[in-house]
Amino acid sequence: MKMQTRNKNFRFAWLGTFMAGMAFSEAIPFLSLYITQLGNFTEAQVGLYTGLAYAASYIVVVVVSPLWGKIADNYGRKPMLIRTAFGMAAVISLIGCATSVWQIIILRMFQGLFDGYSPSAIALISAETPREQKTKVIATLSTGYILGGLLGPIFGGLLGTIFSYRIIFLLTGFILLCVGIISLLGIKEDFVKPVKQKHQKKESLLSILTFNIILLLGITMLLQLVESLITPFISLAVSKMINDQSYLSLSAGIISALPGLATALSAAPMGTLSARHGEAKTMLIADAILLTLYLLLGLTNSLLIFGILRLLGGICSGTLFPMAQVLLSKSTDKVSTIFSLGLSAQSIGSLFGSIMGSVIMQFAPLKSLFVVAVVVLLINLIILWSYNKRNASQTR
Repeated sequence: MKMQTRNKNFRFAWLGTFMAGMAFSEAIPFLSLYITQLGNFTEAQVGLYTGLAYAASYIVVVVVSPLWGKIADNYGRKPMLIRTAFGMAAVISLIGCATSVWQIIILRMFQGLFDGYSPSAIALISAETPREQKTKVIATLSTGYILGGLLGPIFGGLLGTIFSYRIIFLLTGFILLCVGIISLLGIKEDFVKPVKQKHQKKESLLSILTFNIILLLGITMLLQLVESLITPFISLAVSKMINDQSYLSLSAGIISALPGLATALSAAPMGTLSARHGEAKTMLIADAILLTLYLLLGLTNSLLIFGILRLLGGICSGTLFPMAQVLLSKSTDKVSTIFSLGLSAQSIGSLFGSIMGSVIMQFAPLKSLFVVAVVVLLINLIILWSYNKRNASQTR
């Protein structure tokens, strides 16, 4: 593929991931507040329904994502971008029209059929990128989704303050419709279907799994578990630290956006640093710092300190997630399949994280979520150390 076409695809993929990131992040942080308007619920019930709604889509994603990845490797990655953008546009618009919490949960399950725009975009660009440039290119592409995630909660908070939470979801659907049009008209893929050699055995979906890949998928799952354990309940945490509840939507939006701000500013420099010193080693340090930050988050009652800690945590997340993608992309030439398995790992993490969060909220205070996050990050740190030690010994 010509460099000019590759650069054009990168620009449109970056724009698509930016808009998708903005769309998702302007809606999801306000899911719990949206649910409170659909009935007379106690705080425990809101926590339970929020966790179920958040988890619903990931139940489906875990099953279908590897199949979509295999289809993409055999028939092209651009169709996957179109599928996810237009499908998500329709489902999220319908969520904005829901009249009961169970309608939201069912629609979130349908949403799982179309999840995965960012991994699909990363797979497409990664397949076109020379190996020596993958770390920098994937880290830079990730800033699109991250920067969108920065602006989304602020935009959503303003919409929730001025209009209603329904408007947030309806506008999200419109933005994703635009993402679909951009993907359809802007991205060009010269996909060549793999030619099977005579007498070549049919490759199993799980045949590409090595011990290193399993470790990376486990790391990805645990990182996402921590995110989904905390993210659905950020607005509830903010409500306990703010005196004037009329500014709740805007305050929750700003707090939700702070990690995205830090990640957007740090992702490219951290990508360069990781390429120089090693992705696994950089991830090990970032995980240790993030663990400390979550411990402090569980101890503070100050909204200002809470926001600063979330900001610092965004730098660590901006290192951990993209570098996990880089290491996965370098592990096999079946990029769509491996990223789809990565998406399944993330979805399992999201599923268990959101369910754990909703269950914990029934029996323990909200701050206990941060204690659980610390334990999970400690386990992740041990796995990262094992991965780093294993690969260091192999390179000697």
